[in-house]
Amino acid sequence: MVGILLRGSHARRAATAHSDVDLDVLVGGAPYAARRAYLDESAGQVTHVSVAARDIRSWVDRLGDPADWAFGLPVTAPARLLWADPHWRPRIDLPVLCQPAEPPRLEEMIATLGKAAAARAASDRLGVRLAVADLARLCPSVLRPANPSVRVHSRRAAFAAALELPVAPPGYRTDMLLCLGLRPGATGQLWAAAVRLVAGTLPLIRPYAEEIADTAGADLAAALVDGRLDRYVAQLARPARPASQPWLSPQSGPASQPRLSSQPWLSGLPSQPWRERSAVPAPRAGELATVPVPDSPVTGVPSDPNELAAPAPARTSRLDPAIAAQLRRTADGLVAAVVRAHDSGEVLMVAWMDDEALHRTLTTGRATYWSRSRREYWVKGATSGHHQYVRSVALDCDGDALLVSVDQVGAACHTGHRTCFFTELPVTGTEAP
Repeated sequence: MVGILLRGSHARRAATAHSDVDLDVLVGGAPYAARRAYLDESAGQVTHVSVAARDIRSWVDRLGDPADWAFGLPVTAPARLLWADPHWRPRIDLPVLCQPAEPPRLEEMIATLGKAAAARAASDRLGVRLAVADLARLCPSVLRPANPSVRVHSRRAAFAAALELPVAPPGYRTDMLLCLGLRPGATGQLWAAAVRLVAGTLPLIRPYAEEIADTAGADLAAALVDGRLDRYVAQLARPARPASQPWLSPQSGPASQPRLSSQPWLSGLPSQPWRERSAVPAPRAGELATVPVPDSPVTGVPSDPNELAAPAPARTSRLDPAIAAQLRRTADGLVAAVVRAHDSGEVLMVAWMDDEALHRTLTTGRATYWSRSRREYWVKGATSGHHQYVRSVALDCDGDALLVSVDQVGAACHTGHRTCFFTELPVTGTEAP
């Protein structure tokens, strides 16, 4: 036996009388995996206990894989170590279990739209519903490069975040709910929603073709840029017609194809969207997700990943106006945040906050900053596990700096040092007071 961890709602301190108890039992030796379920009855209360037993090495490796329930989003799920062998304790005593995001699954989404089109042509209503539901689950992973980073801790939080992506096609939330079967709709309505999701996603992710190429291949990325992918989606969207039709012949060009606007499910889309390279739109008002460990910007997504040096655009914020009025910001709307250890007073690092980062820091208890290079919010420790739990925040007399006192887990510096200030400089001009 190596260790026992508590996961799920009990580890998040969000359990109810109906919550399962989820345990990971880690063992040594050869690869091993088993799952057992128990119904424990005590004082008239029956509790479902789910025990997943796994060898320690495959358990650690599994943390490097995306979670299959997270809609392609990265995961930061709290855990509690109940017991561990002393040799393994330092390696598995993790306050949260982090799993990466899925790569953008553009090829799978396009293929799934093709399956839905085939089912529609065959009047297979159930096939259409199954395919568009799969498509909706893939859509957030494809939109992820165009959106700020967000981490989730549970399937419910992942679903909420997936629905509220700030950079998304028009009508995205409604179309997602339709495709997932969570809003009533006829088969034709579901098909139209699936087409809108895919067709509306393509122009948003076009600036990120290079990232798409890493997982989907260079040709699909090129098709995203040169318009072949848009034309293929439009082709799938048209009603099935005999192969002898002239617009399906190899010699026919775009001029012989029906106008996209003639199809009701493509209304509002440009006839040649692949020629337009407009900036990624700002988030829609009232559609911001609230997740327990937020690290996503409200706005400020770059339209071109190579334009990181440009000033950050204005970002909306939920910061208390009384606090916001006391801040003196840089031209980029930022305030310096000096971070120190709450117990020792040691200065750990310096970072930047805007109004929204300060709001999240104050309301979540997790140190949240604005990255000037990536132009996005980040929660300290969300990927490294070196978390900062905020104990107090103070504003200096001029309002242009913050003093953040934290309980630091692990190293504060990205180099692995406890503090970023580990390089001593020679001071030769000392003089006694």
